[in-house]
Amino acid sequence: MTLWEYLGLWQDTYIRPKRAPKTAEAYQYALNHLSEAIRETPVDQLTPFHLQREINALARHYSRQAQLLFVALHSALDKAVKTRLIDRNPMDQCEKPGHEKADISYLTPEEAAAYLQIAIREPKGQLLALMLCLGLRRNEARGLVPEDLGADGVLRIRRQRTKNGLAPLKSRSSKRDIPVPEPLRAFFRGQVGVYLCDCSETTLRRAHLAILAQCGIDRRVTLHGLRHSCATLAMQSGSPLTTIQRLLGHAHFDLTADTYIHVDLRALTQTTGNIFAFISAPNYGDGARLEIV
Repeated sequence: MTLWEYLGLWQDTYIRPKRAPKTAEAYQYALNHLSEAIRETPVDQLTPFHLQREINALARHYSRQAQLLFVALHSALDKAVKTRLIDRNPMDQCEKPGHEKADISYLTPEEAAAYLQIAIREPKGQLLALMLCLGLRRNEARGLVPEDLGADGVLRIRRQRTKNGLAPLKSRSSKRDIPVPEPLRAFFRGQVGVYLCDCSETTLRRAHLAILAQCGIDRRVTLHGLRHSCATLAMQSGSPLTTIQRLLGHAHFDLTADTYIHVDLRALTQTTGNIFAFISAPNYGDGARLEIV
C-alpha cells in the first residue's frame, strides 16, 4: 500500500467521521503538498530522511502548512503502527518546523466606534458588527438565524456555517451563551429559519474591506482581526481574562492570553505610571526618599 492510498484510508476511517470538518479539510490541504514521489512510496518503506525532506521543502515557503503536515503525518503513521501495518513510526525521528506568528492588526477604540457606526446601517455589516462586539468567528456569524436569540436577550451559539452547509462548532468550548446588548438585538427580527445574512465568506470580506475604507483605515485588519479587536477592547475596558475566554469560546486560558490580547502603548503608559505611584506612595521614614538612578 502506498503512502497516498494509506492516507486516504486513514482520513476516511479515523478523521472525517470523528473530527470537525475544518480539521479534516486542514489535514487534507496540508497533505496535498506532498510530492508525487513520496505519495507513491510504500508505507513500509518510508524513512525519516524522506519525510523530513518533504516537511523542510514546504517549511521554506509555508511554515504553518509544514507544521500541519508534520502533525497529520505523525498521527497517520502512529495509527499505522497501532494497526500493525508498520513496525515503527518514521516521523518519531523527524523534527517539527518552527512557525512565527504574524502580528494581527486590530481596531483601536476610536476605529471600532467608527466601524460600528457604518456597519450597523448595512445588512451584511450587521454580521460584522456582531463579530466585533461579541467576538464571533466568521462562520458562527454566517450561520445565525433569528431564533438563536432567546427572549432573554441571550444568543446561543450552537453551530457554524461552512461551504457544505451547517456543521458542528469548532470544539465543545465553542458552544456558549452570549448576552446581546439591546441595540444589537434588532438584527434578529427576521423570518424564522432564515439566515440573518445569507452570504459567502468572500462577500462578507468584501463588505468588511469596504467599511474599513470608509473609516479611512488602511492597515490590513482581517475578518478574524475583528475577533482580536473584540478581545483586546474587552481587556482595555476592564474585563478579566477568564470572562474574555468564556466570551470567545476558548478551551484553554493560555490561548486567550497569548493569542488575542494585545497591549498597546497607552496601556503600558498607564501601567508604568501606576507602578511608580505605588512605589512612591509609602512613607519611608524621616529623611528617607525615593531615588531614581
